[in-house]
Amino acid sequence: MAFGDLLEQVGSTGRFQILHVTLLCIPILMMASHNLLQNFVASVPPHYCSAHANLTQSQLSPEEMLLVTVPLDQRGKPQSCQRYVVPQWHLLDKNGTSMSEEQEDTWDGFDADLQTCTDGWSYNMTEMSSTIVSDVVVEWIPTHVRTGVGTLTGYCYTLGQLILAVIAYFIRDWRWLTLTVSLPFYVFFLYAWWFHESSRWLVLKNKSEQAIINLKSVAKFNGRHEEGEKIDMKMLQESMKKEMSCSKGSYSVLDLFRTPTLRKMTVCLNAVWLSTSFAYYGLSMDLQKFGVDIYLIQVIFGAVDIPAKVIINVCMSFLGRRPSQSGALILAGITILINVLVPYDKQTLRTCLAVLGKGCLAASFNCCYLYTGELYPTIIRQNGMGWSSMMARIGAMVAPMVLLTRDYIPWLPGLIYGGAPIISGVAAIFLPETLGTPLPDTIQDVEDRGGTIIKIVKPNQQIE
Repeated sequence: MAFGDLLEQVGSTGRFQILHVTLLCIPILMMASHNLLQNFVASVPPHYCSAHANLTQSQLSPEEMLLVTVPLDQRGKPQSCQRYVVPQWHLLDKNGTSMSEEQEDTWDGFDADLQTCTDGWSYNMTEMSSTIVSDVVVEWIPTHVRTGVGTLTGYCYTLGQLILAVIAYFIRDWRWLTLTVSLPFYVFFLYAWWFHESSRWLVLKNKSEQAIINLKSVAKFNGRHEEGEKIDMKMLQESMKKEMSCSKGSYSVLDLFRTPTLRKMTVCLNAVWLSTSFAYYGLSMDLQKFGVDIYLIQVIFGAVDIPAKVIINVCMSFLGRRPSQSGALILAGITILINVLVPYDKQTLRTCLAVLGKGCLAASFNCCYLYTGELYPTIIRQNGMGWSSMMARIGAMVAPMVLLTRDYIPWLPGLIYGGAPIISGVAAIFLPETLGTPLPDTIQDVEDRGGTIIKIVKPNQQIE
């Protein structure tokens, strides 16, 4: 029995999944409006390097852990991008805190050298409100409907673009417009606490009891109470035996690059996400150059996503994820490059080509959201999605900067916007195909898909 069988037992496409997907899709309706309205503005909370691995299980308070791990800057605040190579236990002694013998031995070899944040960052969310983080929809969805669910979330983003045009048309004051598209997120925040954490992830994080509770809750919600009550610790461990044996230890973003298949996959996905977002926002945030009413062009740019996503949905289901992803990017790049050759006075033709290119990029976005979730294993899926999303944000940030080159070389932005998707489309060819395959749970599952054998080791050892 595999975990997918447990999901079928509690109801794989029941009322729970319908409500779960619906509640996740509703915020996406306003995400498009908010993204395009705010023009990539985001707040970064105070952050500092995460503690060393040997400190995470210690009895130190968060303040003490921060004290021995992160140096202070000239303002007396923790530095954001550096930490001590060796924990500075003597700083606790100065504050009247006693040190253990092991810690004193570390202090004897005192080394105040600094290093970068090799274990990632910790964020202080006490001084600012939380930001919205996308949940991974596919965790509770069976394989045979993942494509449809991924497409549904994409259509919600499309509808959000149309909503923005309507709202902006009737609300012309920027203050009230900003308030209107922002207030719904407070409602989304309140009901977000209802969402069930992925049982796969809970098991792999040694939280099997909570995983069973969630599975029984889903079964009850789907009207399969008796089947849910049959699930116990023995059944869960039997279904996840392989995954649990291969996933002991903690994982970080570094694990995305640690093994051959994952490393190649991550590099290719970096190119796909960065170029898709780069070209997408390069077109979407420069609507006035087409000489069309801005409200009308916003509707056109939003509406083109509908046929584009229908086509990409059919392609993903019948041709596969890889050719669909690659084809959408290459076609988008070609249309943008052709537009460079069209004279500026032919606004209708230029607009049509831009709309076609934007539709291909929207299809690419729709594909890569689903594709990335299927490629990364459960134990590092959130890390993979987060890293990919970061690459997309980088692409979105760079996109407006490229427009500045238009003042010196008018055709250069189009060349860059068109060339990037073509290059990443070629990179997508090297990604594994996932059509009809179960979600991988461990790094070994991914390596098996790529034909690589790796050695499963303890968390502090390096994978070969």
